[in-house]
Amino acid sequence: MLDARRLAVYLGAFIGPLSGNAVLALVPTLKGEFNSTAPEVLVSISFFMIPFAFFTLFSGTISDLYDRKKTVVAGFAIYAFGSLLCASSTDLNTFLLSRTVQGLGYGFVNPVLVAILGDIVPHEHRGKAMGYLGAATTTGIALGPFVAGFIAIIDWRLVFVMIATLTLLIGAFFSLTFKGVVFEKVDAKSASLLRTLGGAAKHKSVALLSLAGFLTFMCYVATLSFISDTLSISPLSLSESDIGIVMATTGVAGIVAAPIGGKMVDRIGRFATAALGFTIMILAFALLSLSSSVGHHTGSLAVLGVGTAITWSALLTLTVEVLPKKRGTTSSLFNGARFFGYALAPLVFAPMYASLGIRSIYYSSIILATGALIVTRLVKSNHRGP
Repeated sequence: MLDARRLAVYLGAFIGPLSGNAVLALVPTLKGEFNSTAPEVLVSISFFMIPFAFFTLFSGTISDLYDRKKTVVAGFAIYAFGSLLCASSTDLNTFLLSRTVQGLGYGFVNPVLVAILGDIVPHEHRGKAMGYLGAATTTGIALGPFVAGFIAIIDWRLVFVMIATLTLLIGAFFSLTFKGVVFEKVDAKSASLLRTLGGAAKHKSVALLSLAGFLTFMCYVATLSFISDTLSISPLSLSESDIGIVMATTGVAGIVAAPIGGKMVDRIGRFATAALGFTIMILAFALLSLSSSVGHHTGSLAVLGVGTAITWSALLTLTVEVLPKKRGTTSSLFNGARFFGYALAPLVFAPMYASLGIRSIYYSSIILATGALIVTRLVKSNHRGP
């Protein structure tokens, strides 16, 4: 049975990506509202992701040194405030700055939630818990555009008011369920923020795991970033709504596969599950390179969703186990690295896509996923555990 504390963590993991992706459905509305172009509106995703990834690097360490609960609650408060700023924005520049505040706030939530889950869940059930965490995150990603598009029929500002309200409610629920819970902390008198962060970064397993996360998100986001354009041009020439349906298969498959992947982590081990996940991802990229019809693309993207979800279940579990006394710091480094991969992928691969086409992206993704698999295997030689 799902206990209240785990539910609070899963709800916290859901609310961030809900807002992060909601703007995708609001592009037509915001273009008219702010007298802007689609690319100018879409840059708001980067204004959210870059401060999110940056502050993710520090928030887990802050929670190790001081207090996990206070760090998360402060992050929820800033995130809700940023959402209200978005709702009150009267021009694009104000909206972009408001998205920055949102990203900053959630940067103090995400990695700490991963660490908390590692603290409260016993080793034998940790993989399953991380699988459900991945499902909650993927659900937020998938529902963001859908919910925003529905509410925007009334008023786009209500989208961000709703997100702020949900965030405050989740923050209150989190505070209530974790009332009286005391987490083990690193002695702040003998360790500074940068010293703790630097010490963990020098740990070989932490560095390798962070690199694996970076490479995994690079290949995944690179593929998803450019496949929509490929689907829109000849010979497929799909409409925006059809493209959305095809690409949604990745998220739906991920939601279903994440809990299954988590159970596999507990049953067959962290590294065996990670190897299986990476293998499925590589297969998906290969299938995409051979796809020529809508059905082939849809099936291949579903395979990619399954492989990615299984991979994250294993990697997130390892994140809270390679350095148990500094779970928050390790989570910060890992999540910071992987979300920088998310933010950089479109920029890094845009020239390749423009000059060589989509298959060059698929081939590069195969190489990156293979590299991530090899790096994860190197973690095994430095880690005691399944």
